[in-house]
Amino acid sequence: MAAERAIESGADGPATTADSAFDAAVATARLEALREFAYGAGHEINNPLANIAARAQALLVDESDPERRRRLATIVDQAFRARDMIGGLMIFARPPRPAAEAVPVDALVRRAIEAVRAVAVARDVRLEYSPAPRPLEVYFDPAHGAEVLRLLALNAVEAGRTGGRVSLSVAEGERDGRRVVVVSVSDDGQGMDAVMLRRAFDPFSSGREAGRGVGMGLPKAWRLLDVGGGSVVVDTRPGRGTRVEVVLPMPVA
Repeated sequence: MAAERAIESGADGPATTADSAFDAAVATARLEALREFAYGAGHEINNPLANIAARAQALLVDESDPERRRRLATIVDQAFRARDMIGGLMIFARPPRPAAEAVPVDALVRRAIEAVRAVAVARDVRLEYSPAPRPLEVYFDPAHGAEVLRLLALNAVEAGRTGGRVSLSVAEGERDGRRVVVVSVSDDGQGMDAVMLRRAFDPFSSGREAGRGVGMGLPKAWRLLDVGGGSVVVDTRPGRGTRVEVVLPMPVA
């Protein structure tokens, strides 16, 4: 099942969904073009980037001048940062094949919370978690599931206001006759308008100021959900924060 990318926007207007007839065709064509570009660009950029990092590291070993060492270390750090960005593009373009299994969703959520706790503390953002009333399992690749929730939690922390909160919750539900688990990630940040929302799944489309994320969280999360049979719904209002719901299939009894 391809991941649904439903999006809700506007303070008073009706919901707009990316899987409506026209929007789905446009969104699919745009994302396919972006995927091809990302894959090609990733290969072309990765090789010279690795060469730059390797040469800078080699020079750093024999350099004794403190100022030159500092500059070389900066080159190495930025090269690795760019490498991580390219890695995100490659996952968006061609994500690894999932290996689904039954996994406790509570473990995935708690793993994501711990992964972003240091960033949340640095930004004075409070993390809150409301688990389901009973233990629930999802049928999903555990590494992909943990990464999806980490990306969305990090995105929420970076999008939220300083001194605010990010809330995660788990609930059981049903979609199209299937039993599912819904993991919600909410922030109290500025939210997105309709234009920003329509580009929310495009790489590097972050509307935040420089240094507050590179805009790969939602695209990477969506792609991992797409190949694993999950879906994502974004509900946002300008000035009222954003809620992202991840829908994951439950094991078939």
